[in-house]
Amino acid sequence: MPDARMLARMKRPFLRFAAALLLAFGLTGAVAAAQERGTLVIELFTSQGCASCPRANRMLGALSLEEDVIALTYPVDYWDYLGWRDTFARSEFTSRQRAYGRALHTRALYTPQIIVQGLFNANAARASRVRSALNDARAATPPQGPDIIIRRSDEDTARVYVSAGPSPEAAADIWLMTYVPGPVSVAVTAGENAGNRVGHYNLVRSITHLGAWEGRSLRFADVACRPACAVLVQAQNAGAILSAAQLRAEAAQE
Repeated sequence: MPDARMLARMKRPFLRFAAALLLAFGLTGAVAAAQERGTLVIELFTSQGCASCPRANRMLGALSLEEDVIALTYPVDYWDYLGWRDTFARSEFTSRQRAYGRALHTRALYTPQIIVQGLFNANAARASRVRSALNDARAATPPQGPDIIIRRSDEDTARVYVSAGPSPEAAADIWLMTYVPGPVSVAVTAGENAGNRVGHYNLVRSITHLGAWEGRSLRFADVACRPACAVLVQAQNAGAILSAAQLRAEAAQE
């Protein structure tokens, strides 16, 4: 296994890549400020059949490398009829986006869409709107959520601890997302992106509802976490994300 110095050298090209992308998208200030505030959850709804999605995917990839950002990608399936069937789309990802649409009163489903902290919606094809959503999220009052600790059990699973805290008005949902950090590249042969390769970053592969948080501490053993996972405590009906944590792939391999 590589030592700490070798891992640091391996990460430098990726960090330079992230900095260049963030600079290109005009997001460096927003992310730096978000880091001072704590973990920021950014969720991207995308599709391989969407012409404006590859650029949004790359932006999400850059954001995912920031230490205090949890970035997750959900490929949706409602564009499959346009000539290309998304190879990673799942109906539950579309359902999650649809729930956000009801909660945030968006007029229609679309891609690429970014949701920040479960509260702020932005067209991910427009960097200025993403920047505005990030600014709004870091200016908002920090939610009163529990602490979350994730510890690896073995190569495939982890243990999750959710601390006690002030009881929410209604029981909050505890969600587990397994994801592949990527980049995961797919050659698209039909539809709007025909002839191109579409890259994915922090590609969600499954969503599991672990339970409800009502203010008491909770433990979950042997939850799926391959190769990486995130746990979100979220107000009911796709509400605000109260707290979140992730076990990155690097930590999983230690």
